[in-house]
Order: sequence, then C-alpha cells, then structure tokens
Amino acid sequence: MARPHTSPSVPRAEPTSARRLLSGAIAALACLLYGYCSGVVAGAQLYVSRDFSLGTTAQGAVVSVFLLGAAAGALGAGRVSDRYGRRPALLLSALLFGAGLALAAFAPGLPLLLVGRVVQGLAAGLASAVVPVYLSEISTDRARGRMGTLNQFMVTVGLLVSYLVALAYSSGGEWRWMFGAGLAGVALFLLALPLLPESPAWRARGAGTARKRPGPRAALRVLTARGVRPALLVGVGLCLLQQFCGINAVLYFAPTIIRSTGLGASNAILYSVYIGALNVVMTMVAVELVDRWGRRPLMLLSVGLMFVALVPLGVSFMWDVPAHSLVALLCLLAYVAAFAIGLGPIVWLLLAEIFPPERRALGTAVCTTVNWLANFVVNQFFLTLVGALGQGETFWLFAGVCLLGLGFVWHRLPETRGRDDATIAAALGTGTVR
Repeated sequence: MARPHTSPSVPRAEPTSARRLLSGAIAALACLLYGYCSGVVAGAQLYVSRDFSLGTTAQGAVVSVFLLGAAAGALGAGRVSDRYGRRPALLLSALLFGAGLALAAFAPGLPLLLVGRVVQGLAAGLASAVVPVYLSEISTDRARGRMGTLNQFMVTVGLLVSYLVALAYSSGGEWRWMFGAGLAGVALFLLALPLLPESPAWRARGAGTARKRPGPRAALRVLTARGVRPALLVGVGLCLLQQFCGINAVLYFAPTIIRSTGLGASNAILYSVYIGALNVVMTMVAVELVDRWGRRPLMLLSVGLMFVALVPLGVSFMWDVPAHSLVALLCLLAYVAAFAIGLGPIVWLLLAEIFPPERRALGTAVCTTVNWLANFVVNQFFLTLVGALGQGETFWLFAGVCLLGLGFVWHRLPETRGRDDATIAAALGTGTVR
C-alpha cells in the first residue's frame, strides 16, 4: 500500500527527466518488495498450515505480525531517513527484506517463521514511509502526481509477482521457495542502489540533521487543535474504512477463500493471480481518472460498488447458489476492482491534501499508524471471525462497513481537486462537502 508525503520547499537539483525516472524506478523497487512480502503469504499459507499444523489463530498470526513490524518500521522511518538520508534508509530496508525472506524460507518451525515475517514488516514499513518522500523530492511540481503514484503501482506489481511465484511452486507445495524467490528481487535492488542519488532536498537541509518532532502529548494537542481536528477526523475515518472493509484480508487470504469454494489449491492460487492482475490494471485506471473526475466521486463510486459486490459474495457462501465457484470469483474480482479505482489509492492522496502544510507530516504519520494497526486487527482475526460467524456472514459484515463508509464519505469528505489549502481547510471546518 502507498504513503504520500509533501516535501519541503527547498532548492532542488535539476537532473534530466530520464535520470529522475531511473531514480524513481530504483527507489520504487523497495515498494515492489513490500508488495511481494505482503502477498507471498497468501499462497504460502496453504502449505505452511499443513506442514506446521497451524490453527486459525496461528494462521492469522503469520499474516498479521508482518503488519505489526510494518507499523514499527513506519514509525521509525522518519527519524532514520532524516538523520542518515533517504538512500541509507532504503539500503537498510533492502537488508531487512533480505534477512526476513531468508529467515522465513529456512524456518524450521512457526517461531522463526514469525520472526522472519516481523523483519519483513519492518522493511515494508520503512519502505512505505521513505519511498514516497524520495519520489516527491526528486520530481518536478508538474510531474509529482505521476511520480508519486509509482510506489502504489509497484506495490500492486509486487503483489501480482508474489501470486505468480506462488502459482509456479504450488504443484509441489514448496512454500519455502515462495519466500526464497523474493531474494532475487532483493539482489536486484542492492545492485541498483549505487546508481541512486541522494535526495537533493535532504542534502540541502544538511547531512545528519534530524527534524525536531513533538512528543506524544504535544502531538495530541497539535492534532486536536480547532484548525486541524476536522482533517484528523476525516483522515482517521478514511483509514479505518480502508481496512475494515476487509480488502487486505481478501488479498492476503485470497487462495484460502477461493479454495473454500471447492477448488483445489493450485486452481485457487491461479485465480488469485487474476485478482492481482486486476488490482494492477484498475490502479492504473484510478491514476488516469483522479484528476478528471475528482476524489469525492471516485470514492463514492468505489465504496458503493464494493458494497454491491460484497452482498452477493456473502450470499454465494451462505446458500448453495448455482455455479457457486464462478459467482464467488466474479464477486471477488468486482470487489477488488472497486477498491482499486478509489478507496485504495485515493485515501493516501487525500491524506496529503486535507492537513494544513505545517501539520501534514504529523497528521499523515498518525493516520498511517492507525491504518497499519487496523490492518493488523482485521487480518489477525479474519479466520477466527469466519470460523465463528461463517464466511458469507463475514463478507456481509464487511458490506455493512462499506455502507457506513459510504455515508461517512457522503457527509464528511469534501472535494479537494484543484483547491488550495485554505479552501480545503474551510470546507472541512464548515462541513461543506461539495
């Protein structure tokens, strides 16, 4: 998933467009690895559970400890990258990705596998916070929109690659190779990093200088001040909606969900590849539409279509409907497509727009932390919830969240396209959403 940031107004070097694109592509390899580590567990879990005899709680932990590691990595990313530079921070993320994937691939049991997943999460959290900042700082104002979406696009590509790798090794249930194959991406990233220039904005501030950050109490006072509180409410609400709609549970557990329709493990992983490919394509569609249609219309369309897809998805699991597997797969595809055109990429764009410039980094950091923690809660308890309520009922619960979210977006989210900071702040403060 992408984490937008706003770079400070400092003098910038002016490398060529080709040089900027190359630098952006190298930095975004960290996001490809982030997407890979997020998605590889979806296919590997089918066989890890068999080999280690895991119950539903342990299966959830294999997914969710990654998210706790990511939350910790994101929290520490700002201090590391401000003090030592963007490139050293990305080097650290590459080393952590390598260590985490190796630990998972060679884990003799569940404890070391969980350690590997935590280390992968630390790397992903670091990458998710540093890459958007770097892309913003090397791009021109005119190209910042497209450059800024490169990280989100690479996350979806990483997810798709992880599904393809899982499919390749599914016939033999070789889950260790599913994790180990990611080391090829780490090697590519490490080989490319020497070509990555340091951020000109970071150099201009002076090496080794870290920004002063308010303590927890001061940060709370800042974010609950009258001029910032409405933005915080909207930002936190959008992050909770993005996770409690269940999307990452569906992406992480896609083969498990599809297998429950009666398909074999290999076929389940194959269909998860279709889901990953659709996620990539629809994210590209969102990039093209967001400045034409606006943020608010796409968000309303996205959440509304997700609700429409989840209702029949729940029905397909609750009752023996004709062509059950086909109906479930089509509903899953519609649900992922709806998420990818709005709620997925646009939330991160909105976080960069709704906070006042002087509070943007702090506000975005708080909302990002809420997002990671909500992601953890959903994925830790998804399989337990399915066992307690049933699969169809769980999807209906997600549908209920989408319905509530639709009301939240309708009543609370103003249009931000083409508006300056003062206009957006006024709209948030008065509740004017159009």
